[in-house]
Amino acid sequence: MKIEDWPSAKTTPALYRELKALGLLEHLAELEAFGFTVLPPEKVGPQEQHDAAREAVLRIACERKQCAVDELAAVFSDGQELLRFVLWDDPVFEKLVLHPAALGLIQWLVGTDCILSLCNAWVKGKGDSRTAIHADWAQFDMPTMAVEAYGANFNYLLTDYSKEDGGLSFVPGSHRWRRWPSSEEAAYWADNAQVIEAPAGSMIIWGDHTWHGSYPKTTDGLRLMVLGMYNRPHMQTQEAYRQTVTNEALARNPRRFARLMNVYNAMPWGKTPDYAKAMQAPQGYLSLLDDEPAGDSQQVPVDADFHTYDQKTGEMIKQQMSSKIVSFADLYKGQPAARPKASE
Repeated sequence: MKIEDWPSAKTTPALYRELKALGLLEHLAELEAFGFTVLPPEKVGPQEQHDAAREAVLRIACERKQCAVDELAAVFSDGQELLRFVLWDDPVFEKLVLHPAALGLIQWLVGTDCILSLCNAWVKGKGDSRTAIHADWAQFDMPTMAVEAYGANFNYLLTDYSKEDGGLSFVPGSHRWRRWPSSEEAAYWADNAQVIEAPAGSMIIWGDHTWHGSYPKTTDGLRLMVLGMYNRPHMQTQEAYRQTVTNEALARNPRRFARLMNVYNAMPWGKTPDYAKAMQAPQGYLSLLDDEPAGDSQQVPVDADFHTYDQKTGEMIKQQMSSKIVSFADLYKGQPAARPKASE
């Protein structure tokens, strides 16, 4: 079938073509069928990338725990920790959150306008520590999950994963159940879930509907991993990227990095909604394969004055909302409101 840019499908055709070009359609099918997929090291990156990420995680762990590398195994003996907010600690993390294969599959799950919610390093030592079976769905006041995922993530493995190594485990097909596991189900699946057997350099991708956990680590040494989680743009991020990204970071990365940083979201509003900020956002599909630095075409927005009502902007908004057909999606994006045809 010829995949065309059908307006009804929005950015999906462009994304699908790039996933096909990257050889990811089988992984896409695994996501749809089982709720997770594993990218082999050859689809993730060269050994140099792996070494740089591993060295960065070890350095950050040593800095935060104030110890030497050879002391980390003792520090994390029978323990594990998510080291939060590492994106700005090393340039390698900026490259990882833009990784074409991972980001492409994640965008399939949560949209091509998704934003980065967190970027963490995970360090786990030998011992009984493990992660309980759970789902990443964060809408805690909703009894059931939406059909579409709201969040998705990658785990970039910096050490080999197996059951003995305290590897990640999944309940295949659980993404279709659209609910959290009960305490009884979590207890059952803790030792019956499918463990991930994958070499260092692999990436695991899944959405927030899929039940998963991990096994205790019975081997010596550390289990190391980099985690990136992405959300739909209406959600609050777990880490403060919009508040901490710099013009220099936007300039050295491709345009889709600015979208991940969510710097052009029109919300939150004050007395005068800043639609102009939203209108500066990159429009349409941004290629996964575009590595051209954005330069000064992308800028961090200036701080908003939430308490002032601007008469000129207010009049423009009034005119937009006075047309016969008002698209609130267009208003949110800072686009002119839909106008009726002359015959209407």
